[in-house]
Amino acid sequence: MQHHAADGASGLHFINTWSDMARGLDLTIPPFIDRTLLRARDPPQPTFPHIEYQPPPTMRTKNNETVPDTTVSIFKLTRDQINSLKAKSKDDGNTIGYSSYEMMAGHLWRCVCKARGLPEDQETKLYIATDGRARLKPSLPPGYFGNVIFTTTPIAVAGDLQSKPAWYAASRIHDALTRMDNDYLRSALDYLELQPDLKALVRGAHTFRCPNLGITSWARLPIHDADFGWGRPIFMGPGGIAYEGLSFVLPSPTNDGSLSVAISLQAEHMKLFAEYLYEI
Repeated sequence: MQHHAADGASGLHFINTWSDMARGLDLTIPPFIDRTLLRARDPPQPTFPHIEYQPPPTMRTKNNETVPDTTVSIFKLTRDQINSLKAKSKDDGNTIGYSSYEMMAGHLWRCVCKARGLPEDQETKLYIATDGRARLKPSLPPGYFGNVIFTTTPIAVAGDLQSKPAWYAASRIHDALTRMDNDYLRSALDYLELQPDLKALVRGAHTFRCPNLGITSWARLPIHDADFGWGRPIFMGPGGIAYEGLSFVLPSPTNDGSLSVAISLQAEHMKLFAEYLYEI
């Protein structure tokens, strides 16, 4: 399914409905197909700079011209490890209780910076896929079929991410996610409407590679609900990760509270990342 046409929520709505009907069940939530709910205002009135569409930071120090080998790995974090990460949100007298997701995403960002050996003054940009359905006002109706993914993009200096408490990275993520309200998303739609060439904004290898990182969370998506009559799937994940620096957070198929991280990194960085990830 082409991602321009549908995001994860819509794609899974289609697949899970298909599997229900294959087992003789009725259609529970019909697809809602009305793209006018996501159109820009007339006239468009962007009110934010929208750094998510600006070019990503590049390495301050030039790398070798040869393209390093990349590898993909999947790492599991148990419920206890995730709870330990969340508990770190109160370190050093911090009074804000960041969510498990914010702490985990911040931990991934921090570990990737360490594994890459980024200089202290190196800027790094985090791309977080963000569902706009409930953030828009009014919220989109159940069954809306389309792509409602916006991008949250906190930026930090690698030295701060590595030297400050674990919750610092989470605070950057929290603040950026808080800004993703109806006003910001409507402004983003207007901003895109005014672009002369949307192809210039297409993300790819240049977006997520070192020193940057992309995180797409499937933790709240019903990725294990497609039962065509043979039972629930025992695994569902990305068939491949095309770009270095792109990662996915996956829920447990057994609902044991664990999460898995599928990530693509340079091979030499992956070895270090595997060590830093479990230093919780």
